[in-house]
Amino acid sequence: MIHKKTCLLADACSPDFMFPLWRRYYGGLFGDDNLHILTYVGRKALFDNCGVKVIGLERAYDDKLRAEVISNLVGMLLRQYNVVLRCDIDEFIVPLAGKYRDLADFVDRNDLPYVTARGTDVIEMPGDLPLDLDIPVLPQRSHGLRATALYKTCLTTVPLVWGGGFHGMNLPPVLDDLYLFHLKWADLRRLIAWHETMRPGVVPGSETFGYFNVGAAHLAEHQAWLANKPCGGGETEAEFDRRFLANVGYWQDYGLYQGSFLVQDFLHRIDPAFHAVAPGF
Repeated sequence: MIHKKTCLLADACSPDFMFPLWRRYYGGLFGDDNLHILTYVGRKALFDNCGVKVIGLERAYDDKLRAEVISNLVGMLLRQYNVVLRCDIDEFIVPLAGKYRDLADFVDRNDLPYVTARGTDVIEMPGDLPLDLDIPVLPQRSHGLRATALYKTCLTTVPLVWGGGFHGMNLPPVLDDLYLFHLKWADLRRLIAWHETMRPGVVPGSETFGYFNVGAAHLAEHQAWLANKPCGGGETEAEFDRRFLANVGYWQDYGLYQGSFLVQDFLHRIDPAFHAVAPGF
């Protein structure tokens, strides 16, 4: 089989936290030489020995800025690659279990110009041990929460323009056999440390600063609220997909297709079958 030339693009402020797992998973599938990281003022040297391609931006981290810059970078990378996969450093794209060997197999077999993944927040539950990033992470967490804010278009063969947070873009979403697992709420200790690391690198008083300045107590309270949701409910994945698609509209002022942020009111068990199609994750 002739494999499609594929690269990964993410932005990161530190080679710590979820970065080693991100590199292991995507580098194992597509090679470290095809991993591209955008980073911010004063941080490029931190990635000198990471073995990936690093693009330094002489600006502080800002959510809207990164969406604009990454949208432009995707267009540039598509001059060199057949496919660009775009995700955050704590997001892991996995294909439908039982149908594909792994993400690289999905990429090679996909004929759509772009694909929107179904998104799930992976939740740390009471009694869970801290994540051990030296071993596969997905088997360490059993529950997730479906959220349309994570239904993100993450694979493309055409230039795209995303809005802040990558929640919407200039073309309507297209669901297929991709899933996005978000690890923000998978380990509270790492989340609190990440917020503390990020605050000094953002502009005081900005919207981004407010996001990272909520404090450890607020993060712990929200994580506990998520973990205490009931396990199991009546709405199926297909029904939630239909709610998501019905809620998406075109925001003419922004030139984006986006919907409201919908969240299921219950946790679902993460299918262990995903472990087999997510090597290293």
